[in-house]
Amino acid sequence: MEQINLFNIPNYYSSFYHLGLSLEKSLRFSPKEEFAHLNGRPFLVFEYKGRIVVIDNDDPVGIDKKSYDQADLYFATNKLLNKAEYNWPKVHSIYPHYPIDNSWDFLKTFGLKGILKTDPRNFLKQWYTLYQRPGFENRPVRRLEGNYVFFAGSIWKKESWANKVRVDFIHACRSNPLIDFEGGMNPRSDGDLCGVPPSVIDKRYTPDVFAQKSSRSIIGFINPAVLEAVSWRLAEYWNYNCFVIGFPFKIDLPTLPEHGKHIHYIQDSGELPELLNYVLKNRNYLDKIALGGKEYFQDNCLPGVQARRILSMI
Repeated sequence: MEQINLFNIPNYYSSFYHLGLSLEKSLRFSPKEEFAHLNGRPFLVFEYKGRIVVIDNDDPVGIDKKSYDQADLYFATNKLLNKAEYNWPKVHSIYPHYPIDNSWDFLKTFGLKGILKTDPRNFLKQWYTLYQRPGFENRPVRRLEGNYVFFAGSIWKKESWANKVRVDFIHACRSNPLIDFEGGMNPRSDGDLCGVPPSVIDKRYTPDVFAQKSSRSIIGFINPAVLEAVSWRLAEYWNYNCFVIGFPFKIDLPTLPEHGKHIHYIQDSGELPELLNYVLKNRNYLDKIALGGKEYFQDNCLPGVQARRILSMI
């Protein structure tokens, strides 16, 4: 099996791509000092066939110029459409993904060398964070039965619009007699509600419980995350075969999901009550979008599929 040399130790944001690359090639940790500033951060830097590739899974705070200058290809999860540097020549978009438990692969790949190259406490913290995530499974296609909807969201201090639309979704679900709803907004550790009404505050869920409940939900709601980033939930919901409701993307994707086929786009959260009524009374439409999203995920987002796409561009 051909070898890929990993140049840094990524954080758990990159676990989906770590898995994908490990399915396709043999991974070897060969630390490079010029990429040490990316240790413990949401970046995965590797060399394959003599070419250097950066996978940037960070929020859309801008290109990491130091690694960009040394890379042959630079892939960005959050390639913002309206930010000039994300249109630089070497920058490419990638498909949605989400953090998974690849704690064993993490230890196997980075091991003692990784501990010696970084702060041991940070290394073990990354391992434990990975360990707490649900493992990856390409879920079988399911028939959407019942009316259970689960949604739990964090309160973001600087994202008032995102807080509002998620509260609107919770209200729309709770007020709909056709929906058996569970969830709400998660309390912040500092106690600041950031304008979110106390009536929608629920509790925190562990990653495993969150995944288990999300996988039972017939509907998934996504909104742009911090700084217009794509939500991790999108790929999860598609994998779980949910009917996905979302807003038009602010980031570039290699293939844009189609409205009415892979996802149902809305322009305003005020559309939610009527839309929820419609899809619950028109199960054929619910099933159509749910199946279309699952097909999009299988065609484009599976870890091995994403890794093969990236490697084919080298």
